[in-house]
Amino acid sequence: MIENIKELLQNVQLQQQLKEAGNLAEAIKLITIAGAQKGYSFTQESVAQVVSGLILEERALTESDLLMVAGGLMPDCKCGLIYCTV
Repeated sequence: MIENIKELLQNVQLQQQLKEAGNLAEAIKLITIAGAQKGYSFTQESVAQVVSGLILEERALTESDLLMVAGGLMPDCKCGLIYCTV
């Protein structure tokens, strides 16, 4: 299902409709309708779960991000100190 939704999200017309959507619920409804037009039988609840997962994937922190937050090395730092002062 996730691959089907990713495929739908490649459609420029749907992308524009989603940008114009007033809220997430409206966007989920648009995706559900677009899926039905392609022959998929998504429920709004299942689309909401997939979309939430995709949003979380987009916001996932990289290892570098985690190191910076945890006080690790700065990504551009060459000094080798744990807490860079350069």
